[in-house]
Amino acid sequence: MRSNTRAALLFLVLLPLAPARAFAQSAGWATFGPALFQVDAIATPPDDDTTAYAAGSDATANQSAIFVTPDGGFTWTTVVQAATGEFYNDILVDPYDSATLYAGAPGTGGTTSIYWSGNTGGSWTLGQSIPAYCLPSFAPGSAAGAAFVSCGTSLYATADAGRTWQSLPNPFTEPTRLAAGPGGLLFGYGATKIFRSPDGGSTWTAAGSAPAGCAGLNALRVSPSDASLLLAGTGVTGPTGFQCGGVFRSTNGGATWTAASLAGVFVTDIDFDSNNPSRVYASAGYLAGILPKGGVYTSADGGATWSDLLLPQNGATRLALSQRGDILYAATSLGVYQLAIAVGPSTCTPDDVTLCLDGARFRVRVTWAKPDGTIGPGHAASLTGDTGDFWFFDSSNIEVIVKVLEGCSSNSHRWVFASGLTNVQVTMTVTDTQTGAAKTYTNPQGTAFVPIQDTSAFSCH
Repeated sequence: MRSNTRAALLFLVLLPLAPARAFAQSAGWATFGPALFQVDAIATPPDDDTTAYAAGSDATANQSAIFVTPDGGFTWTTVVQAATGEFYNDILVDPYDSATLYAGAPGTGGTTSIYWSGNTGGSWTLGQSIPAYCLPSFAPGSAAGAAFVSCGTSLYATADAGRTWQSLPNPFTEPTRLAAGPGGLLFGYGATKIFRSPDGGSTWTAAGSAPAGCAGLNALRVSPSDASLLLAGTGVTGPTGFQCGGVFRSTNGGATWTAASLAGVFVTDIDFDSNNPSRVYASAGYLAGILPKGGVYTSADGGATWSDLLLPQNGATRLALSQRGDILYAATSLGVYQLAIAVGPSTCTPDDVTLCLDGARFRVRVTWAKPDGTIGPGHAASLTGDTGDFWFFDSSNIEVIVKVLEGCSSNSHRWVFASGLTNVQVTMTVTDTQTGAAKTYTNPQGTAFVPIQDTSAFSCH
């Protein structure tokens, strides 16, 4: 009964009834739409800094639609209207192919629909009908066209961009959502339990439980640079109303948790800035008479301490960042609010897990995974301005060496070379901090590291 009650409360927070629309700008925030302004989901593509998609609904009019903005939230147009009785609640843009979109819509008729689009929302096709009312939750796979969706205790995977879906066995016993981690890791979490899969959902192990300080998970996110760093957004209600809520932090993959400074709010979403994983954002919902005032918050230290970004609404349900991390979108009951974020100079800052190459323009991070599911970040050491290495288990044992070179005079591209002395799974991400473009290279588990000689990695233009 507790899970059903919790799901109902989350749905109310995600799809509240709202008063007449009042466009607003405050403390740097602005909103200009969309037309169906009770926004339940928002997503951004990997290669366009000003495009975003939002799922909006009007419960009283029994309407729901997906909208797109091409200009950072200033204008919104309708992409697709939901079928009668369906309400979109989640959207995913394929991080490897921005033309591929997924959308999930529970229906009042007792079924839930999973749709796909291969042309940036120009047309949509039903890929999977789930014979139950549940709230879909998407996560990307490790290649173009690969994705996962959970719904209730069911789990599905696609390898062909949503055209077909395969039901996967899983250990879920409560309504479960998904979160992707570096190196192809996949997490499934319910209100009380967390599971981890290192192999695309084929096998699962228990990764931990909800924080004891507030045992009700609403959101779980994994640092894109360190798979052992997890942030949990929590919120619990009871017969007397709001009981507890806030952000908790784990540095051991969810085994133990420490309370962060953000507390006393019903956290609904968390989002890491993939360009700067020490920067994190969180949203908290509001429901009159049940949940306290929420908002949007930011952390500059990986989720340990938080400050209020002064959203001019009482709460928000979902968050999304633009490609470069310079626009923050917040889904609210009165539309999508956007906030311009100062991302600072377009250079890389080296640290224990970050290598900065080619004049500090390119950021390189590595994560590893052992066959038993143990995961962690590579530790960086600079050798020259263009070259550096990473160690995994012992600082005296180098595992990967990488070089970024400017080949602009040769073929108008910057080159990425890497070699390794390991056969564990390795994921290396190289990011151009000036353009936001990123390339990810993966070495499979149990395979001797295959040398990387990518002479067309990044355009010089």
